[in-house]
Amino acid sequence: MGPLLLILIGMLSLSFPVSASFAVYYGPVGPDETAQLDKFDILILPPTIDPTYVSRLSANHTVAGYVSLATVGGWEPWAEDVPQWLFIGENENWNEGVVDFASPEWERIILEEAVPYILSRGFNGVFLDNLDYVDLYPSKREAMVELVKAIRERYPNITIIANRGFSIAGEIAPYVDYVLFEDFVSYYNFTSGRYEIFGENELEWEFGQIEKLKGLNVSVLALSYVNLSDESQVEEFSALICEYAKEWRIKDVYLADVDLQRIGVDPCVEASNQSPAGTSTTTSYGEYNKDTLTPSGESSPKEATENGENGSEPRVICGPALMVALLLLALTSRWRRF
Repeated sequence: MGPLLLILIGMLSLSFPVSASFAVYYGPVGPDETAQLDKFDILILPPTIDPTYVSRLSANHTVAGYVSLATVGGWEPWAEDVPQWLFIGENENWNEGVVDFASPEWERIILEEAVPYILSRGFNGVFLDNLDYVDLYPSKREAMVELVKAIRERYPNITIIANRGFSIAGEIAPYVDYVLFEDFVSYYNFTSGRYEIFGENELEWEFGQIEKLKGLNVSVLALSYVNLSDESQVEEFSALICEYAKEWRIKDVYLADVDLQRIGVDPCVEASNQSPAGTSTTTSYGEYNKDTLTPSGESSPKEATENGENGSEPRVICGPALMVALLLLALTSRWRRF
C-alpha cells in the first residue's frame, strides 16, 4: 500500500460522520434501551437503573451516574438521609429542594453516600448537576468548588462530567473531564411551555462561555432541547444547532426532550439520517439561516440542495461508491508508475 493510498484512506475516513458520542437519558432501561444506548460512547444515566444494564454498558463505554450537588428531588437513593434542616430553598420547575451545599453534612452525604452508591452500581463516573446554583448563592461559591475538588481527590480514577457551572469553570477545570453545555442554542421555556431558540444576545453570551471553556482546554459536550415528536422542529433546530456547533468546533452534540425520558439523537450526523424515534429515515435535516434569526428565536429555513440549483453551492457527498472510485484511481495510478 503506497503513501498516496494511505493518505486517501485517511482523508476518506474523516469524511464519514461517526455515531453520536454521548447521550443523557433518565428513562427506564431494559434490553431494548440498552441496545440503543450501546451506540453512544459516553452515557449519563440515573443511579436507580438496574446495575445489570449499567455493568453491561460500562464494560465498553463511559457511564456516569447522575448526582445533583445543590438539590434533592426525593427520588435519589440517598434522599432519605438528608436532614430537613439542610434545605434552604426550592426549585418549583423540577419540584426539588435546594440544599445548603456549603454544609459539611452535605459534603459527607455526597462523598460517603451518593458517589459510593453510584460507583457500587457499576458506573465508572459521575455527572454533577446544578453547579449553577453558585450564581444564586454567591457566598457558597468556594464551597461548591471545594466539593468538586473533594470528589476528584477521593475518587481520582473516575470520570467526572460537570453540568455548566460557567462562573466557576476556571476553578473546577482541573478536577473534571468534561463540561456539559446544557441549553446549547435551544432550550425549553417553562413559562411559555415551548421549545425555543435563544435570541441574539443570549447566543452571544453562550458563545462567550464556549470561548472561555476552550481556553481552559476542557472537553465540551453540548446538550440541546427540542420536541422530538415534532419532526419539523427537529429539522429546523438541528440545522441551526449544527451550524453553530461547527462554527465553534463542538463535535459532541445531543438533542432530546427536556424531560430526557426518550433516547435522543445526534442532530449533526446527517449520514445516519436518524429520525426523532432513533430509527433510520431518508429525510435529511434542512439548513437554517442564522443570519435571519430574530430575538424571538424564529428564523427562516432555506432549502438544502444536493445539485447546486437556485444558485446554492452543491453539497459534498462522499459515499461508498465515491470511496471505491477514489481507491481504484489511487491503485491504478500506482500501477501505471511501475
